[in-house]
Amino acid sequence: MWLRGRLQLFRQQAEAAGELAVSALAAALGATRPQDQEAVIREAIARLTRVAERYVGNREDALDCAQEALIQSIRNFERFEGRAQVTSWMHRIAVNCALTHLRRQGDREEVPIDDLLPVFDSQDFLDNGFRTNDLSADEILERDDARRQVREAIQCLPETHRAVLILRDIEERPLSEVAELLELTEGAVRVRVHRARSALRQLMAPLLAEGRI
Repeated sequence: MWLRGRLQLFRQQAEAAGELAVSALAAALGATRPQDQEAVIREAIARLTRVAERYVGNREDALDCAQEALIQSIRNFERFEGRAQVTSWMHRIAVNCALTHLRRQGDREEVPIDDLLPVFDSQDFLDNGFRTNDLSADEILERDDARRQVREAIQCLPETHRAVLILRDIEERPLSEVAELLELTEGAVRVRVHRARSALRQLMAPLLAEGRI
């Protein structure tokens, strides 16, 4: 039902972009007949929602971002040069919409990242009650059996650190691109990535200690 309502709202907004633009994008996404357009658009909204939800952390905001990304894709499709797959191009637009949403939420109070970082005792040993192995955040993210737990742990990170970790470690974007997308210096990105990885390892420490991942 939620998607049907979103599609109705999308149709109203898409009228301003023109039917030709909608048809052109739908065709690029695989619609070979006019009657296939709604199914293709439905799939696109679902896919863009999943992308945005990684960043914004909740489905309702992710749906707003996905809808905006789809509208932007239609309006700008004539500028699409075909150097990448159209789905990859739309993926980037969805990421930009999600990051814009996070910037608009910048005045909202976040959980301090310091509260999630490892604590050390007076002798510089981890003071968290768990023994951890030497897996890096990157290695943890690559393990099939850890994906669900990692996704849940990532959602516990503050929004700004969650975004930088997803861009750098999951989507494997270059440092310079992450800095551009987040409007930060490369040095600031390095610091946030390091702190986000440390916080993620701390959140995963109980599971690592138990050998569950």
